[in-house]
Amino acid sequence: MFISKETLSKLSNKYHMLLHSLLGALLGYVFFYFEPSYGIIPSLILGALGAMLPDADHLFYIFTYGRKTDYAKNLRYFLRNKELREFQKFAIENHKFNTGIYSHNLVTVFIAIIFFSYFAFVQENFGAAVFTLGMISHYSYDIFEDWLLLGRINPNWFLLFKREKINTPVFLKKLFLFAKLIRFFPNILGSFPLVYGYFLAKDFNLSIKELGFIFLATFLFSPIFYGAIYIMDDIRDLESDRKHPVKSHGRAIASGEVSLAAARRIFKILFFFSFVFALLLSYKLFVIFAIFLVLNLLYLFFLRKIPIADIVMSTALHSMKLITGFVLASVSPLNFLAVVITDILAYLSIASGKKVLEHKQGYAESMLDTNYADYLSIFQYLVYVLSITYLFRTIGEPGLFYRIVVMVVALSLTVLYKPKTAMRSLVDFLSYGDDREGTFTRVFNIKLWKREKKS
Repeated sequence: MFISKETLSKLSNKYHMLLHSLLGALLGYVFFYFEPSYGIIPSLILGALGAMLPDADHLFYIFTYGRKTDYAKNLRYFLRNKELREFQKFAIENHKFNTGIYSHNLVTVFIAIIFFSYFAFVQENFGAAVFTLGMISHYSYDIFEDWLLLGRINPNWFLLFKREKINTPVFLKKLFLFAKLIRFFPNILGSFPLVYGYFLAKDFNLSIKELGFIFLATFLFSPIFYGAIYIMDDIRDLESDRKHPVKSHGRAIASGEVSLAAARRIFKILFFFSFVFALLLSYKLFVIFAIFLVLNLLYLFFLRKIPIADIVMSTALHSMKLITGFVLASVSPLNFLAVVITDILAYLSIASGKKVLEHKQGYAESMLDTNYADYLSIFQYLVYVLSITYLFRTIGEPGLFYRIVVMVVALSLTVLYKPKTAMRSLVDFLSYGDDREGTFTRVFNIKLWKREKKS
């Protein structure tokens, strides 16, 4: 029997949630078929719940980041007036044309597939696996439904939100812009202490299960979770970043490439997904995220305004990444005290050097007198000498490779961090996508944006 596209569309819209839950339950049953030890009831229930969860973003859209759209205003009007049938009818008829739902994109699908693979085949956390499989079924059905009913795939799947057509160059530009927004390069570099700490705690002898765990934990921590932290930091520092010679066009918000409203929406979504998946992956990781969030909020809104305290907190947040690796491996950081102390001393020197540079350039405010930068410069060298001395005193302790690396990095970013060195150009490129002196970008002919010509 032939069914017209209009009839199929009405049926699909009317029974949208039911179809999602049934498909999720069906995949839950398939999972149960291959893993009967988990039980059919939990498989069906968790599959259905996972399939319905992504639609929660529709509510976020209506009441938060999409509240100004006509679609959201109409739905809120129906709810306020308790016109539930009209609410249902309007949502059924129009939700398919709403391309502003941020969670419905291929990146989310990719993340869900990675986590399902880990939960099912490595960790053997079957409950989380079925739940994640239900989420995958939701996104897959929506993509198929787009193609079936609209004859095309909606642009939101390619991160082209609130657009009508797909444009590949625009999609790629958006992808690079997103990487710039979350500071992808600094995020990748910043995850090294966490990974090394976990490997060191496991004596560099990891099973496939442990390797999969640290890969996903690191992916969640950086760039997802810390990407949101960086966005929050950029929002907070927007005015000062606009005056900075590099940050003014190296940061996506300060350069005007990403609006303040869009940045706020994105960091809320990143926080949401990072905490949800962290809870599924490990309760320790969830608690660690909560601690990092609280400390970063204290740093951004209070401690950063206090001299010395801002440097101490910045150092603590960095060294906690190394400690996180030990904690996730269920090993006490006290067993590797030499690595932790060396890391703290080295980064304290780096943080001091960066603050000195900001003061000399006039981009850092101080509550102390004008000699603050000079005293801090002396402090940075004293700390570095102390860290070198401690390194030689503990030369036989574990983690020598990491300790030498952080000492070399500290040397490069303090003693040798001069305005026209290739090292500074490299650091600027990794931090902002371009560099002041042009050394790195000129040699490798790589730029993430066009340098503005000086008038």
